[in-house]
Amino acid sequence: MDNSTAEPQSFTNHTASDDTTIETLKPLVFHSWYTGVLVSALVILAAGAPGNLITTLAYFKYKQLHSPTNILICSQSIGDLFTCLTGPFFIIFNYSEVGQELASSHKYLCLVSLALVNTAVQSSITNIVALSTERFIAVYFSLHYYNWVTETNVKRAVVVIWTVVICMNGIPVFAWNTWTPGLTCQSVNVYPQIFFQGYFIIPSLICMLICAVENSFIALMAVRKQRSIAAAVVVQNGDQQTEDANIRSGNQFKVTKMLLLVSGCFYAAWLPWIALNSLFFSLPSSWKKHGVPKGVLVAFEYSKVMLVSNTIVNPFIYGWKNLLFRDAYYKLLGIKQNSSEPSF
Repeated sequence: MDNSTAEPQSFTNHTASDDTTIETLKPLVFHSWYTGVLVSALVILAAGAPGNLITTLAYFKYKQLHSPTNILICSQSIGDLFTCLTGPFFIIFNYSEVGQELASSHKYLCLVSLALVNTAVQSSITNIVALSTERFIAVYFSLHYYNWVTETNVKRAVVVIWTVVICMNGIPVFAWNTWTPGLTCQSVNVYPQIFFQGYFIIPSLICMLICAVENSFIALMAVRKQRSIAAAVVVQNGDQQTEDANIRSGNQFKVTKMLLLVSGCFYAAWLPWIALNSLFFSLPSSWKKHGVPKGVLVAFEYSKVMLVSNTIVNPFIYGWKNLLFRDAYYKLLGIKQNSSEPSF
C-alpha cells in the first residue's frame, strides 16, 4: 500500500542505486491532514468488512454456490476481508502520532503489520487476475472450459496463490529488512528497495497489466455476444439440445458481465494509486531538488483511501447481479425475498 513515504526528502535521498541511505530518510513527521486519512480509511475498512464476511459465509454455508467461479469469488472476498482486518493497523501506525511512535520503536510490530497488509493487498490483485483468467477461458476456450476449470483445479490455484503471496511477504519479517528505530513503518523505510520493487510493485503491476489485457478482450467478446443473443431472439429454434446450449452460454455471459463490472471497479479504485506511484518512480528534477509538492503528497495518501474503498463494492455487485448470492445474503440476514425477483 505504500511505495513511498509522505516526506519529499525520502524521494530525494533514497535512490534506486543506493539501499544503504536509509539513515538519511526523514524521521517521524505528523501532518495535520493525516487525521483525515486516518478517519476516512478506518470508516471505509469498517464498512467493507461485513459485506465480505457475508459473502465468504454464504459460499461455505450454501452448496448451490459451490462452483469454480464462486471459489475464486470467495477467495477474493477473503482477501478483501483480510484487508479490512489488517488495514487499520497500517493506518494507525502511520497516520496517528501514538501509532507512529509505537511502530517506530517496536521492530516486529511494524514488520508483522506491514507483512499482513501487503499480503492482503497483493492477494486482491492476484485473485482479480485469477477471476479474469477464468472468464477469459470461459469466453475464448469454451469447448475446453469444463475440462480445464474444475473445482479441483481452481482450489489448487487458490492454494498456490495464497501460498506464494504469504511466503513472499513473510520474508522481511524473518530476514530481509532495513528497519531502523525512529522511522515511519512504511515499506520504503522498512524493506530493501530491491525487495519491495522486485517482489511487490513490479509483480503487482504485471498482474494488473495481464488483467487489463484479458478484460479488454473479454469486453470485446461480450459486445459481440450481446449482439448474437439479440439476433437469436428473432430466430426461434425448436431443437432442445441447441436451446440448452444457448441457455448455458447465456448464463456464462451473465457471469462474465458481472465479473467485468467487478474488474472495472477494481481498476477505478486502484488507478490513482498506480498513477501516483508511477510518478514517484520518475520524479521531475525540480521535485528531486525542492521536494514533492504538498498537494501531490496529500493526493497520494488519499489514493490509498480510495484503494481500500474497493473492499466495499464487490458484495453489492454479487448481490445485485447474481440471484444465488442474493438469495444467500437474504437468508443469512433473515430478510424475506420476493420470489418473482429476476436473477439479473
